[in-house]
Amino acid sequence: MKNLLIAILLIGTVSFGGLYFHERANAKRVQKDVTTLNESLTEMQTRLDEQEQEAASLKKHLEKTRDTALAKAEQVTHLEQVITNQDAKAATNVNPLAEMFKSPEMKKMIQSQQQTVLGPIVEKTYADYFGSLQLTPEQSATFKDLIMKKMMVGANMGVAMLGGDLTDQQRSDLMQQTKDQTTAADNAIKQFLGDANYQQFQDYEKTIPDRMTLNTFKDQLGASAALNADQQTALLQAMTDERQKFKFTTDFSDQNNVSANMGSMFTEEKINQFQSEQAQLNQLYVNRAQSILSPDQLNSYQQFLASQRDMQAMGMKMAAKMFGKGGGN
Repeated sequence: MKNLLIAILLIGTVSFGGLYFHERANAKRVQKDVTTLNESLTEMQTRLDEQEQEAASLKKHLEKTRDTALAKAEQVTHLEQVITNQDAKAATNVNPLAEMFKSPEMKKMIQSQQQTVLGPIVEKTYADYFGSLQLTPEQSATFKDLIMKKMMVGANMGVAMLGGDLTDQQRSDLMQQTKDQTTAADNAIKQFLGDANYQQFQDYEKTIPDRMTLNTFKDQLGASAALNADQQTALLQAMTDERQKFKFTTDFSDQNNVSANMGSMFTEEKINQFQSEQAQLNQLYVNRAQSILSPDQLNSYQQFLASQRDMQAMGMKMAAKMFGKGGGN
């Protein structure tokens, strides 16, 4: 009997032991499944959070795009109204183009567009100088803003001049105001950079016209004819050298002189003389470029310079219509 009882207990122990290990194995599998499920839920939650962030970003972008579109539409409406108003004056002796630029709406729209256009120009034209200073992102943003403010001084003067019909005193006051604002902008840049870096900045600024020309030319070249780094450096140096040595009879690049003498500057004779001299300077560019560019690149460069000169002539002729006869009042 005793042996039978022990056998029964042994069988029960083995049975319960087997059941225990079986349930323990099941528990581990369940725990593993729970862990996997939690990981899946965490991943799903992360994806959901990312999607919500993307949705919020898209919503913000759409709202910004909508606001921009509405602002542009409003500008177009103002412009259409201004043009309509000027059409009524076209039959009179009043210069409708000059009258149009007197409109506050037109001036505001032009200034807004100038800021939009100048931003990328500053970014591209001053890229090499920004890189040489090794600025932090915050310092770089501050410096770009200072340069933008300086450039907008001249741009705003141009907009004011577009109104035409300024008296000598008004033009003198505008020139003095522009000079004071430019000096203030330069002082702010000097304070930001320090004396040594500011001298480098002034030297760099002397190359800005050539850098802008070079950037425009690069943008028009196809990928197969793109300039390499050595070509860009050499062509920029050649253009800067030739431009600084060349002496124009009437230098329309001197903004202060042009703005102060609108009526006497924009004459047919002086414009034609300037265009002739610009063609001479362009030929000097081409002569220097022969040892820098490939034949295909050189041909594209010649066509580009001719196109730029034609566009320049068109702008000067338009300015002559606005200022040539009555600009010197």
